[in-house]
Amino acid sequence: IILSGMDGEKDLGHDGYLEFEELHLPQLQRIPKHLWKSLYGKLQSEVYDAGEYFMMSPELEKGRWSVVVSHSGGKLSPSDTNSVFLVDHAWTFHPHLARQDLLHIPGLVDRMTSLMDLNGLPCPSAEEPNSEEEEEGTSTSSTEQLEVKINNNNEKESEEEPCNSSGIEEDKPDLSTTELQDGEAISHAVDGTVNAMWKYCHPYSINNSPVPVWYIMDEFGSRIQHSDTPSVAMTPFFYVTKQLAFSLLWPVVELEFGDEVSRDYLPVGISGSLLRACHLLPWYPLTLDDPRWQEISQFVVPEMKERCNESIPDITQQSVSVVPPFKVYTDIQLVQSFLTSPYFQLTDQKEEANILWLSEHFKDFRSLLPHQFINQFACESVLTCKDLLAQVARKVCQSGASGHEETKLQGPSWLPETYNLLYELPCLVHRYLEKEENGDSNVWIVKPWNLGRGMDIHITASLNQIVRLAQAGPKIASVYITNPVLFNRPEIGLVKFDVRYVVLLKSVDPLELYVYNVFWLRFANRSFSLDGFDDYEKHFTVMNYKNDANLKQVHCDEFIAMFEEQYPNHPWENTQECIFSMLKELFVAACSAPLPAGIAPNPQCRAIYAVDLMLEWNKTDPGTHDHPSIQPKLLEVNYCPDCVRACRYHPSFFNHVFETLFLDGTAWNSQLPVTKLI
Repeated sequence: IILSGMDGEKDLGHDGYLEFEELHLPQLQRIPKHLWKSLYGKLQSEVYDAGEYFMMSPELEKGRWSVVVSHSGGKLSPSDTNSVFLVDHAWTFHPHLARQDLLHIPGLVDRMTSLMDLNGLPCPSAEEPNSEEEEEGTSTSSTEQLEVKINNNNEKESEEEPCNSSGIEEDKPDLSTTELQDGEAISHAVDGTVNAMWKYCHPYSINNSPVPVWYIMDEFGSRIQHSDTPSVAMTPFFYVTKQLAFSLLWPVVELEFGDEVSRDYLPVGISGSLLRACHLLPWYPLTLDDPRWQEISQFVVPEMKERCNESIPDITQQSVSVVPPFKVYTDIQLVQSFLTSPYFQLTDQKEEANILWLSEHFKDFRSLLPHQFINQFACESVLTCKDLLAQVARKVCQSGASGHEETKLQGPSWLPETYNLLYELPCLVHRYLEKEENGDSNVWIVKPWNLGRGMDIHITASLNQIVRLAQAGPKIASVYITNPVLFNRPEIGLVKFDVRYVVLLKSVDPLELYVYNVFWLRFANRSFSLDGFDDYEKHFTVMNYKNDANLKQVHCDEFIAMFEEQYPNHPWENTQECIFSMLKELFVAACSAPLPAGIAPNPQCRAIYAVDLMLEWNKTDPGTHDHPSIQPKLLEVNYCPDCVRACRYHPSFFNHVFETLFLDGTAWNSQLPVTKLI
């Protein structure tokens, strides 16, 4: 859900409602229109009137809370213009910072532990009466004794009467970690909260931000139960005027006194028995013997037609006939600064340029003039989008490539087993349950389809977390590399590292592919272990976008010497041969698939890609000399990669790239630091 219009506080002025409607229209469109004016009034006056209509009580026999209608003055109707209620948010966070929040925000872990009933539902003491009536001999059920009514006075929380900001006043069970002073108890409470929070949290995006924000509603909102036929609807809402986020609740059926309030936990559009069962797995466990698995065969990734929105020209046209020097138009400062080869001249006129070297994605290939090249190919997203990359890699096996026949469903040996969570979530869930039953490692890394720089990436062994992340934008889930080849940093220990190769695609048909001989390394800053998955500097290597992180720099020549010293049975030449073999298989698959599932051939196109990979110990292959072999593992392919380090340490980098891609002949080729792969 996208919450828009959040550019700062706004004064709505005299025409308050009209300005409110204009400012919040994208959000209001999710709410019945007859509720808009009432919502405006409640937001303006901070009216928390849910206490006039609802109460919540623990159902001890079911081990859960329920929220019921307590309004005795008549029905609660969907047509009533006042039937919209504000529900506060108890915690708003980013998942990778959740543990830090719980450790450092006073009272947060206590409240979350209580809200999630991690120590069980509150139960009255049999020895002490809970009401004056019981002292006088009046019998009251435990449920009646513990009914939690919503405070109608709309006052702020106080230390004397703890209540949440939706106005709920309740007896708290004795769960406070402040009474357990030792760090082990607090750590246990934090771990329990982090594991349980995926049953309670929900995502939204602010102004189309690529990284969602997660929130947990207060006790009232969090204790409304799920139903496939809900009685209320809920949605997050950001009130721009006061810069506050709420959830809104309104009835969708007629409700009477005593009726239980329920909502659908799943986003709109999730349908089908098996798919809903997989999305509801955090609340309703699913097993391998469930008959609904018979539907799994229908969950396949569709054809990529809807993702290819580029105009593809007639590829029978003649090649561009231009002689050096080429005029280059670019919006990339590094190219302007470091392209100094006499074969190329910069120009600020697009129309006269022979080469357009652009940072933005180019869509209209038919608009290229006959004398122009462009630094990208149509449909190259089959490589640069992580979900499509996995599909392309699978084609290596589907084509019967040597050595990969046994892994047709999971991909070649150099591809971590990967699932598209938008289309293949049931396949992922089934695979997770299989691995769990077999006692196999079950750690996964979840990534957005099309983000880089480590954004919104999660490493987890929790199936609940994977399922909930699937509801926060298109993502893939890949088996996490749990047995990586590590690099010894004497001051730290054995750390993860990844390798980046620059690949130059000169032609698709016929395929002509080069790799730059210099490669780049990125290192984690903490020693590796299979725990602390939210510890960024242990499990991630992209440090150049973190201001407070140490960025270790090692040139590839120095790295090779150090690597071979650390692993004398594994010459880098052998490892690189496997890497180059992987690159060839990948690009053959990407360039041979029919459009739009493959890269479009075009004589006016050239491209540079950065291929990121890791190395894993392959214990299933004894290798040679009784040592396990090293298996490259593809991570991602990047369009228009960041070349700051390349230019800093190799000022002729762009000269080499341009000369490889745009000059023909063999005389210059032997002088360039590139290797022709195909």
